[in-house]
Amino acid sequence: MAAAPPSFYHPGSSSSSSYSGKWEYDVFLCFRGADTRHGFTGHLRAALHDRQIKAFIDDMLDKTESIDELISVLKRSALSVVIFSEKFADSSWCLDEVATISRSMVEFGHRVLPVFYKVYSSDVSEDSGSYTAAIEQHHGSSASPEDRKRWMDALKVVANCAGYTSHAIKIDSELVEKIVNGVLKRLAEISHRVKFDHLVGMDARVSEVEQLLAMNVDDFRIIGLWGMGGIGKTTLATACYQSFVSSGKEMKHHFIQNINEKLEKQSGIEGMVHELYSILLSEANLNCHNLGIDHRRERLSRLRVFLVLDNVETVPQLEQLLLGDKQAANLFGPGSRIIVTTRNRRVLENAGAHIYEVKHLHSHESLQLFGIHAFKNCLPLDDYVDLSSVAVSYCKGSPLAIKVLGCALLNKQRSYWKSFLSELEKNPKLEILDVLRRSYNELEIVKKGVFLDIACFFPGVLKSLVINCFPTSYIEDLIDKSLVSCVFSKGVERIEVHDLLREMAWVIVNEESKFENRSRFKNADDVYKLLAVGDVKTLRRFNYLNIMKSKEKHGSAFEPVRTTEGILLNLSEATDIHMEANAFERMTSLRFLKFTYWENDRRASKVRVPYGGLVTLPNSLKWLEWHKFPSKSLPSRFSPENLVVLNLRTSPLLKRCWKAEPQLLNLVGLDLSRCINLEAVPNLSGSPKLERLYLEGCKRLIELPSHVQDLDKLIELDLDDCTNLQILPPKLNSKFLNKVHLSNCPKVTRCPEINSTELEVLNLTETPVTALPRAIYNIKLGGRLRLCGEHITRFPAISTSLEFFRLCHTTITEMDCYDGDDHHQLASLPRFARLVLIGNPQLKSLSSNVWNMVSQTLILEDCPLIESLPEISQPGTGLTSLSIRGCWKLKSFPTDINNLKYLQFLDFVDTDIESLPLDIVELDQLSHLELRSNKSLEFVPSNIHKLAKLSYLSLAGCSRIKYLPELPPNLLTLDVSGCTLLRALPSNIGKLRCKKLWFEDCPQLDPYLPQEVVLNFCNHAMSNLYPQGVLQYSASEIPRWFAFKSPNYASDSCMMGQLTLPNCTTTRLIKGIAFGVVCSSDIGQVMISITCNCNIGTGVAASWSSPVFCFGKTQSDNVYIWYEKNLLGETEESMREEAEPWYVRYAGLTVLFRFSLQPGEVDEGKREDPKRLKRIKIKRTGVSLLY
Repeated sequence: MAAAPPSFYHPGSSSSSSYSGKWEYDVFLCFRGADTRHGFTGHLRAALHDRQIKAFIDDMLDKTESIDELISVLKRSALSVVIFSEKFADSSWCLDEVATISRSMVEFGHRVLPVFYKVYSSDVSEDSGSYTAAIEQHHGSSASPEDRKRWMDALKVVANCAGYTSHAIKIDSELVEKIVNGVLKRLAEISHRVKFDHLVGMDARVSEVEQLLAMNVDDFRIIGLWGMGGIGKTTLATACYQSFVSSGKEMKHHFIQNINEKLEKQSGIEGMVHELYSILLSEANLNCHNLGIDHRRERLSRLRVFLVLDNVETVPQLEQLLLGDKQAANLFGPGSRIIVTTRNRRVLENAGAHIYEVKHLHSHESLQLFGIHAFKNCLPLDDYVDLSSVAVSYCKGSPLAIKVLGCALLNKQRSYWKSFLSELEKNPKLEILDVLRRSYNELEIVKKGVFLDIACFFPGVLKSLVINCFPTSYIEDLIDKSLVSCVFSKGVERIEVHDLLREMAWVIVNEESKFENRSRFKNADDVYKLLAVGDVKTLRRFNYLNIMKSKEKHGSAFEPVRTTEGILLNLSEATDIHMEANAFERMTSLRFLKFTYWENDRRASKVRVPYGGLVTLPNSLKWLEWHKFPSKSLPSRFSPENLVVLNLRTSPLLKRCWKAEPQLLNLVGLDLSRCINLEAVPNLSGSPKLERLYLEGCKRLIELPSHVQDLDKLIELDLDDCTNLQILPPKLNSKFLNKVHLSNCPKVTRCPEINSTELEVLNLTETPVTALPRAIYNIKLGGRLRLCGEHITRFPAISTSLEFFRLCHTTITEMDCYDGDDHHQLASLPRFARLVLIGNPQLKSLSSNVWNMVSQTLILEDCPLIESLPEISQPGTGLTSLSIRGCWKLKSFPTDINNLKYLQFLDFVDTDIESLPLDIVELDQLSHLELRSNKSLEFVPSNIHKLAKLSYLSLAGCSRIKYLPELPPNLLTLDVSGCTLLRALPSNIGKLRCKKLWFEDCPQLDPYLPQEVVLNFCNHAMSNLYPQGVLQYSASEIPRWFAFKSPNYASDSCMMGQLTLPNCTTTRLIKGIAFGVVCSSDIGQVMISITCNCNIGTGVAASWSSPVFCFGKTQSDNVYIWYEKNLLGETEESMREEAEPWYVRYAGLTVLFRFSLQPGEVDEGKREDPKRLKRIKIKRTGVSLLY
């Protein structure tokens, strides 16, 4: 699946960084660049990055900026690491930094970790030390006595903190490791102390949830947090997530916020599922379209994950998020934990979750929380205790209501309190919304309007855009009153509004006046009345009657001006709407117009306008978002001077925005993505505020105007897939430019010079620039870079640490990392968390330092001239995944592979290796070993059973392997399909508790062996942790022990079978059900799934679907068997809470099982052609109950 396009709404998934909840940065790194930047500090920066610790480097500060800016950064950082070196005191800037850090320790409790590198602490802190001498020597005449004293006092304070010294730990690498571990420990301590700040009662609730989580138990668990809206489910889930992250457990983890709301903006859940897969598999920056879905699910099934799914409201949402396809069980490995928040208890019951009911706060907790927000203290002031008790009683223990009410009463007199609370007392049926409404009522009229606008139209929108629509002070006031919140994620801030407050806002709007004078609309029927042709005429007649009445009363006529201020409509869920050309003519107050579609909705526009288009749009518009805009240009009578955001993405008719060139002085965001007929970009020379320019997929666009280079506030530029783009500005001068997307632009041969020091992403994939821009050397620490093309002949000499670097389809012959200088220090070598080298046909060798350059993932694919890999001479730096594919001349593993001690995933696919090294068994973290299609491989080491954590082993297509030794005891998946010389399965095959076994096309195996293996497989099924298992082998018969076996018959993708249900007793409980199918095919490989419906009369009692599998690797018949522990299946009837299980209700009766084939998923979002399934025949079927 292609990466999601940039958006004004959700700029990315929530960060999986370890400590992103409270601070923007984990560490502020202070050092003397001339001393250590290219040595010790370079090592430390890389090591911090490798451990996902986000550091702010002091050389990222403009030295001309004020100390206030430094204080701001320190407040946004969890702690500071100060590296005292020999020349540190020579720099007045370094001394000023230390003084500011010392001041921050006092003023807001900032934490510091000093490092004494080649100096003693006494050199720094004592009056007789070398630092005092350096200050006198270098600053005696230039600095005032007050400054010198301030510096010395600060040095003493910081130097007296506990830290590390190079005199005690003499080897730099060991010192770096100690510092990183020390930072992690302090971050965990800090996070533990502050994570529940102002979260009353949270410690006890987190402790109760952690008991349910039972992290020391090696099973799979879903924990459901269930309760009413506003009760604190998301807050509790966040606290549990932070508690887990700060514990330092080595598990993949991720938090997806507000799933139900996000799904309202898209038609399917597939995009979210695949994004989740990518993040958990560390593929967030890969083109996952090339990765097989089955391969990814196999890898996921071996991962231990900690996942939070927030605000899941329906059963299908949870099923698809966890499973992708219905019933594709076993997605995650043993020990995985998933927390789900929901208002719908049935969602959790259907998933078999451990349910934790999030209850109201106790009365003392309510008072404490109220005191925090009403008095900025944990307890109410003495004079207000009685009124506080009355106030919290109205909130019924709802944290949201308590918080909002407390903020409303902050700094108010008793008389105000009494008046405020008396209004609440008048309502005998007071609900939570009434309490929230009372706080809203206290706002000034203007601020009420701002709140309604934000709550109705802007949840999830970038704050930088919203603050250009309203006065900043108003937004900050709403944040202070807890009516609006600001969430920091992935380097940007977004505006969020609690769903109860959003619900309240629309209630207020719908109650404010009659339809014809309502200010905001989102209901489809109401929008139709407002804009559709027939209803426009009706409204005009209504207005005409009002005019006549006014004329009779006042003696003169006036035509009312419509009071509509905002319209929001998701057209993907609406029917077609036909508008008149002047539909908006009277809406002179309209400020926000948003006609949107789901992101993957490919249907034509549902809005119909006359051939000539609209006559006008209101000049009052600040936000115009109209996806699939149905005209060639915007109306000529529309003056867009007030526009802050213009979003006309996916408009197929649009050729240019305006025929004239209006001034766009207030424009901050412009999105014309996938306007396939767009011929010209609007004149933006008069748009000094523009921050985001999205032009992705504008196929006819030839030129990006030169004035774009002067947009000095530009943050993001997206030109991906502009296939006719040829002319670009020579430079991009914005110093804030953060992301430049320029992939798949085949006519672009030169990339503009980028002068930004904030660049994090540069994507030039499939764009044949003739020379690499200097910008690739300016990418920020932790940035991402993609380069592609035959013009690249040398490996770029990048000296910074990148999160991701992809280099594909080049003509490089070697990884020449030294740029001609064989004496570079390691700190100057490239450093990558993930390095991907794909399709480089002339690459003959990797750098001898490659194992030190890559810290997490190394992928090498389709590099056919690679014959060997560099020796791994010393323990690796944390490499967890190594994938070598399509390197046909590679004959052996790298020497001393056991030095990659953290390796978990190892793929050697389609190479020429002949054997595995014996020391592979020393990789005690290895869980995945993929050796598919190695035609020369003959032996597997006899001691491979020592790989205790190995859960996946594939030898598919290794056609020279004859025997398998004893296999690891915790193996869950074994694939030996296509091992045509294999004569026997391993001796311990009957003891393995595998959930997936494939051994089709193994003609040398004993033909009776599969019967025994299948029986053991199903016997183990009931004691396995997994709800589902699959097995496939070459044969023509269903195993004998199946209770029901159909007669021999060949059907086009469908077959029936009958089974009489036994009576359930306490001594003979049904624990599962097994299904068997024999199929044949003459069309080669096809991805399919098998569905089985249990029919009672004309109804369906239960339904199951097998995992997707590859069928037809050989021309012989194949048996496919899978078991299910979920006896209820997937039907509306079985979903009902009160439903009696079908196998109990129909005990003693004969039921009908109907098997059918379904197209499986080939790649993300792409399914097998259903026509191919007609060539597959179901020959036999079987069903058996498991006890």
